[in-house]
Amino acid sequence: MLRRILTALTVAALGAATGAWLAWRSPADLPTDEQARALVTAATSEVPAAFVERFDEIFGHPYPEDQLLGGDEYQAGFAVVTINTPPEGYAALVTRSRRGLESLGWRTADDPAGDGGFVARRDGLKVTTYGAHACTPDDVESCGSPRSSGPYPAIAFAFERTRPPLAVALTVTGWLLGLGAGWLLAMLAPDRRLWWHGLTLTAPATMMVTAFALVPGDDPVWEGYMYLLLRPLAAAGAVLLTVALVKGRRA
Repeated sequence: MLRRILTALTVAALGAATGAWLAWRSPADLPTDEQARALVTAATSEVPAAFVERFDEIFGHPYPEDQLLGGDEYQAGFAVVTINTPPEGYAALVTRSRRGLESLGWRTADDPAGDGGFVARRDGLKVTTYGAHACTPDDVESCGSPRSSGPYPAIAFAFERTRPPLAVALTVTGWLLGLGAGWLLAMLAPDRRLWWHGLTLTAPATMMVTAFALVPGDDPVWEGYMYLLLRPLAAAGAVLLTVALVKGRRA
């Protein structure tokens, strides 16, 4: 019985991840460089210093070295605009930025990061502000990167996509279908030892995916399959489960 329950939960997690992935195939478009700079200028009456970084994939690894094994930097696409702190100070600029975005129809909320920033949402997009390194001709590399503590010589506006409307429904549907399929699937693998090994290897990713499915947010439900340590374990577990099924069909 325990084997069937764990199998059902394992396949349910895979189903939830698949449903969420399908929902994320058509999210909102990130603003172009010009659109993002124009929006920040309209909200703050300040001229953005520069674009810091841009990553247009819906979700992926921004750095090539992480793409094969799956580094921890798995994230959504983003576009970042930075404004160097004016003489009035960082806190005043944050307040002015927030009021400016609200006047343009964005819904805002405090950011729990602890640097006095905020989060704004509208039309499938999210803007997160945070204290950043200033953009100067002498320090282009760190321009707009987050600072761990103040004083903050710049504020960064990070544009990201938010969860599509169908994501929760497809995640729940995928989880329920996977739960039923997994319950039946456990009966097809007579090699219990191999099956248990497969379930054990996939367990860390299964737990993480299930946690993301239970508390849906803007992070991908399938993220548990993408991390550096979890991806090879999940892949190895899937291989063992597949071998056990093949052996069951031949028996």
